[in-house]
Amino acid sequence: MISALGKGRVDALRIVVACARSLDDVPHDVYLLELVPTTEAVAGSRFDELPYLECLEPVLGSSGGMLPWVVEVSRTHRGDRDGMGRAQLSVLLAVGDPPADGAPAPDLGPLMAEAFSRMVGRFAPDAPAPDRAEALGAAMAAVAHAYPDVDARALSLTDEEHHAEEGCWTVGLAVVGVTRFRVQLGLAPGLSASTHVHRVPLGEVVDSVGV
Repeated sequence: MISALGKGRVDALRIVVACARSLDDVPHDVYLLELVPTTEAVAGSRFDELPYLECLEPVLGSSGGMLPWVVEVSRTHRGDRDGMGRAQLSVLLAVGDPPADGAPAPDLGPLMAEAFSRMVGRFAPDAPAPDRAEALGAAMAAVAHAYPDVDARALSLTDEEHHAEEGCWTVGLAVVGVTRFRVQLGLAPGLSASTHVHRVPLGEVVDSVGV
């Protein structure tokens, strides 16, 4: 067992970046990326999170100074798979309160898309562009992972948009009268496994086109 664990090999990696007003608040935006390693990475040295954290440096400094953060790295290995494991790298960022003058808060989406694209240099997306059923299932799964307090079985579809040329989907989900979400599948161009989950305040108007 010890020798297998010592190899530290993983064949799946999940990146989670959550943004909240403070490190003790509930996130309002969560970015996820599901990756599988290249053959070379699996056969190589043990999993190292530092290259992926380096990809996130521009996000950390997006406000002109380093944002407060919490990083958690976890790995789960199975003996019946020769110690092969799955890793998760979770980052919580405290982005502060929205501007007092009513101006929109900085949008980290483009920076996160760039960071996710850089990460694919060593890992590759684990799935092709989803069809409608897969997209709806992936959107609900993303909400369930990003917000464990929400019962995914209670989510209902409010609207959906399919951008076929970009290979991405935007899905609206809600627990009626309780909470709403906007889920973008394919946040980074060409990376269908990159996702942005935004928890929408109940009073916020969402501009969308249902199909």
